Parts: sequence; structure tokens; C-alpha cells
Amino acid sequence: MSTPRVVVTGVGLTTALGATRAESWAGLLAGKCGIATTTVVNPDGYRSKVAAEAPMDAIDAGFSPPEWRRLSRADRIGVCAASEAVQDAGFLDGHVDRTRIAVFLGAGTAGLLRSERFYNTSRTLGFGHARPSDVRNHLPDTPNDVIAHRFGFEGPRRCVIAACSSSTIAIGQAIDAIRLGRVDVAIAGGTDALARLTYSGFNQLKLMDVEPCRPFDRSRAGMNIGEGAGMLVLERLDHAARRGATIHAEIAGYALGCEAHHATAPEPEGLPLSKIMQAALADAKTAESEVDHVNAHGTATPQNDLAEARALHRLFGSRVRELPITSVKSMIGHCLGAAGAVEAAVLVLTVAQAVIPPTIHHAETDPACDVYVVANQAMERGVRCGVSTSLAFGGNDSALVVKAFDGRL
Repeated sequence: MSTPRVVVTGVGLTTALGATRAESWAGLLAGKCGIATTTVVNPDGYRSKVAAEAPMDAIDAGFSPPEWRRLSRADRIGVCAASEAVQDAGFLDGHVDRTRIAVFLGAGTAGLLRSERFYNTSRTLGFGHARPSDVRNHLPDTPNDVIAHRFGFEGPRRCVIAACSSSTIAIGQAIDAIRLGRVDVAIAGGTDALARLTYSGFNQLKLMDVEPCRPFDRSRAGMNIGEGAGMLVLERLDHAARRGATIHAEIAGYALGCEAHHATAPEPEGLPLSKIMQAALADAKTAESEVDHVNAHGTATPQNDLAEARALHRLFGSRVRELPITSVKSMIGHCLGAAGAVEAAVLVLTVAQAVIPPTIHHAETDPACDVYVVANQAMERGVRCGVSTSLAFGGNDSALVVKAFDGRL
């Protein structure tokens, strides 16, 4: 019995470059930078003062005042992207069995920013002055419930917390649920928002660049954190075909694993990541030679980029010098728990529209990395098969394989 094929029928994307997929995608292709001095966190006293912030005025225009007060920043960003994906998939216009629609999301800090405000108010002014609504949406799985309730989706819900690989793994688990026949459709992805804890923590680890980051560049000096959401409507192919849905791409394979090397540092030789990419390609029944493009994790830290480049060399050999590689974190920052989903959505659009977004701020590729970076300008190129990678604290690595839909049913 053949494995059911899983396709993407809806894409929602909210980043520092725009509240909508169209705005974000146009900004990415134009090489715009969404990294600037942070306003969410008071940057005084921090070495790095920049971040990639979502355009909350545009996002919040879609919510009533009671909703704005009730929902956390991460909830609202996630609902914005999920609404776009659900509308794109055509679920708002036609009949679907909502008991067979799952919501699988990766999470990071979720509503932590408001919880921090609650704690600060309690500590400085007294508990009676703090607003209980500030901790109502503290739990990281709250966006799952908010999105499911908003659209009446009654299928399984799952929240994955695995640092920067969270939403990539959530997409993979959604694929499993569809393949196993447990659901017909899944809203899969992730949403995450800035908070003082993460901003302070990455500064304390000395991983943050004081300027917009430069993945794979000789002069790279660290990452920038960001916020956003990426949402995919994943659907069994025959289910999508029966209702006449537009198919953007096929998620052909995925894999995940744990390096068990270090709490925060990647395994330096890239061996675990190369095996995970190889496993994802095996799941997709795809040879390494068929890969046209890699959307890299590309954080711009010296350790990550070198380890990832070594993994790519292990898997693709000398071909890595002609295989287009990009990191959109140079424009939208590292979206933490949502990063994998944001980048998966970008890869789906890359495959669907035959254009690769650039890695900006790129002057000279680090010779130690020796990969073919799509530098500073978008590249028009047909991509039949692309790989998206995610590396995370704790050694949690994952990869997705996205293919152009071939029209076969």
C-alpha cells in the first residue's frame, strides 16, 4: 500500500516585512531588511539593540478591542497567518468536515511578554495592580486553542516545544497524522513573539549581532531574533483533489533527530544534520541529486553556519558549490519557535513561484563554509525539490523536503 501524499493547499505568512503573505513575500524578494532597533523590549543596557518586529498595527487591525485585550501578541500574530492560510485553502467558502481538521503548532515563548508585565507590575506596584488577563494566555499551547476555536476545527491538537525546530517538527507530525489516516487536513506551523527573557538570554549568550545579521558571510558576528508566524494547510492529496483545491506544493518527506552533543552548541562537523537531511530525502523517496535548493537554518552565528555548511558538504559533496542556498533570517531575523514554519512557508512559495529569496548583507562567503549563497538579489530559478533545515538548542534538528506538485493524482 502506497503512502498517502500530503500537499499544501493554503499558506499564511506574517513577518517583520508584512502582516500578509503578499507583503512578506514581496519584501523578501526585494531584499528588504526588517531588522531595526527594538521597541518591544527596552534596549538600554543590552549589547545588541536590534530585532525583527512584526507590524502589530496592521495585524491588530483585524481584531476587535476585546480580542486585542484577551489575546497575546503571539496569539494575534498566529491568528493573522492562520486566517490567511485557511482562506487560501478555501475552507471559509465550502463544506469540510471540521472534526477531521487538526491544529499542530510549534511554540516558543507564546504569551510570555504579557506574563513578564504581570510579574513586573506585581513586584513594583503590588499584586492587586496586576491584570489577570496578562497571564491568561501564558501557556505555549494557547495559540492552538485560539486558532481551533476561531475556525471550529475539532480534530486533534498538538503543541511541540523543541526550541528553534519546534514548528518544523510540528509540520512533520502533522504529515504523520495525515499519512496514518487520523485526519484529512492539518493547520500546521508556528507562531512566536518577542519577550524580554529571550532577548536578554541571547544577549547574555553573546549570540546577538549589534547589526543586521550576515549568514555564511566571512564577517558574520551573530544572530538577530525576530517574531512572526508561518501556517500551512496540509491535506491528503485525494481529499484536496475531490474539493478542487489549488495545490501550491507537496511536502514529500521529513525527518528529525537529536544530536545529543551540547545544550546550546551544534555538533561542529555536521554529521548529525547530514544524516537527518538524508533521512528526510529517503522519506521523500528522493535522491540527493534531485535537490535544487536549500533554505538553510543560517543563523549567522559562527558555530551554526560552519556546522551547517559542513553538513551540506557531507550530503551533497562538491555539488554544494553550485546548489543555491539562502537564509531569510538576514531579513526577518530568527523567529524562534516559529522559525521553521516561516521558512517552510517561504520554501513552498519558492517552489510554487520559481524564485529564490536572497541572503542580504552578504559581502564575502566565509571560505570555511564554501557554499553557494544567493547573495543580495533574488534568483529566478525553477525549483523542483528543496530542503529546509532547522537546528535547535538541545541538539534538536529537523528537515523538510518540499517538491513542486507534478499534477499526478
